[in-house]
Amino acid sequence: VSGQISNTESELKKLAEENPDLQDAYIAKQKRLKSKLLDHDNIKYLKKILDELEKVLDQVETELQRRNEETPEGENEPWLCGDFFSLADVSLAVTLHRLKFLGLARRNWGNGKRPNLEAYYERVLKRKAFYKVLGHVNNILISAVLPTAFRVAKKRAPRVLCTTLLVSMLAGMGYLAFVCLRKKFPNMTLLIRTRQNCF
Repeated sequence: VSGQISNTESELKKLAEENPDLQDAYIAKQKRLKSKLLDHDNIKYLKKILDELEKVLDQVETELQRRNEETPEGENEPWLCGDFFSLADVSLAVTLHRLKFLGLARRNWGNGKRPNLEAYYERVLKRKAFYKVLGHVNNILISAVLPTAFRVAKKRAPRVLCTTLLVSMLAGMGYLAFVCLRKKFPNMTLLIRTRQNCF
């Protein structure tokens, strides 16, 4: 995160130099970025955010409960704003999925804490469009580490490819030499083995 912010910071400096009339706006944005970076390490700030999240999820749970009570039995279960899947549902679904990704699902709606929210999220997961876009984003290795590794490999592909090719060629030549020498001097391997047994 700090690397991305420092890259953005250098880009903002460059833009400020190129556009003197917008320099104040770029400097203000730099200050906000630095503040956000410091907030990531501030435990009190993170606790405050999680407490605010609890309040919002309580409101969502209440709204989903109200919608369920208003819906006659036998009809489709309602979404956040009615019978159709709206932009509000997209926003909530992505937020819930991110919370699950971060390991905060049990804390926020698991173990019967918010049953309507839990049922809602389960319905979201069954939506074809949601699965198509975010279904594979369910663990940190797949969604964060591997794409970064591929991006780094892409940047350094020529160097990595040359190194791999060189190591492969050396290994191949070493193996070929071993096979040829073994055929030429079959007693050599036997001699080496007996000397090892003596020590």
